[in-house]
Amino acid sequence: MSFINWSLAMLLITNVVSSTLVAAFSFQRVGNSRISGMHRSSVALHATKEHNNEHTRAAFLASACTILSTIALSPSPALAEERSITGCNVGAKNCVSTMNIKQLESYSPPWTFEVSPDEAFARIKGVLTSDDSFRLTEVDDEARYVKANVQRVFPGQDEVEFLVKGDDKVVVFRSSEKEEGSISDFGANRKRIDSIRKRGAVFDLMGGGMTADSYEGGGALSRGNGALGQLKAFYGLQSGQGFETVFEDEE
Repeated sequence: MSFINWSLAMLLITNVVSSTLVAAFSFQRVGNSRISGMHRSSVALHATKEHNNEHTRAAFLASACTILSTIALSPSPALAEERSITGCNVGAKNCVSTMNIKQLESYSPPWTFEVSPDEAFARIKGVLTSDDSFRLTEVDDEARYVKANVQRVFPGQDEVEFLVKGDDKVVVFRSSEKEEGSISDFGANRKRIDSIRKRGAVFDLMGGGMTADSYEGGGALSRGNGALGQLKAFYGLQSGQGFETVFEDEE
C-alpha cells in the first residue's frame, strides 16, 4: 500500500469515528433533554395532582359541612313540633276543652266534618279573621293549627286554639281565660266555641253532643248519645263497657 492510499484510508476511518462520536454525543444530549423534560413534566404533573387533590379535599369538606349544617338546621318530620291540644286544669271555671274527658263540666265534644281537612281549617280561620273580637297569634297551616286571643266582656282576655286532625276528620280545641282566677264567665267560652262551629257551617258534634248531665241520664242520653256512646264514638270502640271511670272526676 502506498503512502497516499494509507493516508486516505486513515482519513476515512477518522471521519467515520468522528461521525460516530458526534452522533453518540448528540443522542446523549437529546436523551438527557428528554429525560430532563420528562422529569420536569413529571414534577409538574405531580404538583398539579397535589393541587387538584388539595382542591378536591377542600371542596369535599366544604360540601360535607354544608350538608351537615343543612341537616342540623332543617328539622326532620320526626323532630318537628307535633301540635296538640291540652285539657283544662282541674277545677278551672272558665275553660272548655275536647281533652277533658274526665272533667265533664269542662268537656266539649270534638267536631266532625265531611269536607277536606284543608277546607275545614280554612273555615275556622275564616270565622276568626272575620270577627274583630279575635286576634290571631299563631297559625301553622301545615299542622292545621290556629290560636287566637279574644277580648272578654269582663276585664282580661280569653284564648282559643283549634287543631284539625285530618286522618280522623275531627277538630279538637280549647277555649279558656288566659289567666285563671277571674270571676265566672257564665259559660262564655262554651257559647263561643258553639258559635264558631255553627258559623263554620260544615261541622257537627261528634256523637251528637254530650253535656255534663249526659252520663247520669239527661240531655243527649235520652236520644241514645250517652257517655258510653260518646266514648265509643271518640275512641272507635265496639263497646264502651269497662271504661265508665274515664268519665269520673279525678280525686
